[in-house]
Amino acid sequence: METSLRIPTPWEGAPVYLKERTGSTMDDALALARAGSPAGTTVVAGFQDRGRGRAPGRSWVSGAWESLLATVVLRRPDAPPPAQLPLRAGLAVSLAIEESAGIAVAIKWPNDLLWEGRKLAGILCESRGDILLVGIGVNCRQLAFPPEIAESACSLRQACGREITPLALLPLVLVCLKGSLEERRWREKVFERLSCGGERVTIDGVEGTVRGISEDGNLILSPDR
Repeated sequence: METSLRIPTPWEGAPVYLKERTGSTMDDALALARAGSPAGTTVVAGFQDRGRGRAPGRSWVSGAWESLLATVVLRRPDAPPPAQLPLRAGLAVSLAIEESAGIAVAIKWPNDLLWEGRKLAGILCESRGDILLVGIGVNCRQLAFPPEIAESACSLRQACGREITPLALLPLVLVCLKGSLEERRWREKVFERLSCGGERVTIDGVEGTVRGISEDGNLILSPDR
């Protein structure tokens, strides 16, 4: 069942819908957008059966209301280019986490957030014509993870030692997302939090030191001398 939430949102007139259980908030948000819902429309769910990750075959595994699972609708041309969205959204979520939990998180290019090297949150963005979808997943209340990811994942509760519920985090995430989408210095602010900033990396066979973020969201590498 879908209900409308009365929570603060920076998009005037945009609804926020809650679903206790769904297949994917990305699919739900797309259907709402195609039906005419405005930019800023948000779907948040307690549990997803088919939550997906950026790579094919990857999924987001979470118990009921353990994670913030949400998708925000944006529309062209009143949104940044799609290539910028994962990092702009990552910046927004990092700011929201820093403010709510009091911990510093790093942005792992192109779409994850890390705390002490472990995955805390992920971003998935999709483009469908003039509709843009920003999917956000943040581990919030988990005390433990399955053995296969126990060493590589973490939650806000593990990181800051107190409980921050998904619905308590959501309003701040939305405010930070709206601000990040309008931020002119987004590349500099992302680079300040980049986990590989200033480090030597190899991307698609090209090796170099990470010196910045390009306008299309790629890493700027300088050749090693």
